[in-house]
Amino acid sequence: MPAARPLKPAPRFPALALPSQPMAASYYQLPLDLQGILERRQLPRCSVQESIAQHLYLMLTTHFGESRFEPEFGCQVWEQDFEAMTTMRWKDSVQHSVEQAIRDFEPRLVRARAQIGVLDFELKNVHQRIRKRLEVTINGALYRTDEPFAFQASLFVAPLSID
Repeated sequence: MPAARPLKPAPRFPALALPSQPMAASYYQLPLDLQGILERRQLPRCSVQESIAQHLYLMLTTHFGESRFEPEFGCQVWEQDFEAMTTMRWKDSVQHSVEQAIRDFEPRLVRARAQIGVLDFELKNVHQRIRKRLEVTINGALYRTDEPFAFQASLFVAPLSID
């Protein structure tokens, strides 16, 4: 009987996702490392859930017209009067805007529902200012797997800053 030859290790190819398998880490992580792209380095990757969360956050922090290539990309929150933030009409308008943006620009998420909350937030030791904090919660399901998805973000508005 001939001696068994040792098995060669399998070649290391990038993971390919078959149609029946979800891709685990096939999306680029934001922010993109432009210097890394120029130097042809491997860029950090993230899961589909992380990629969707990054994209939703980008949507929430972008005002209409800010993207030269997609002027409708963004969220209505920056188009609104901050004095009227606490009214139900304002919250409903922002909620519909967020849900419409998801339908238009995030096809990986289905049955997405947004909840909008506005809280007064007092900044201690900063001239005792009260600012408005926008709480955004989005629940839905991943298109490919129907797996539940949840996202939450807090944005300080009037004046704008990010928590």
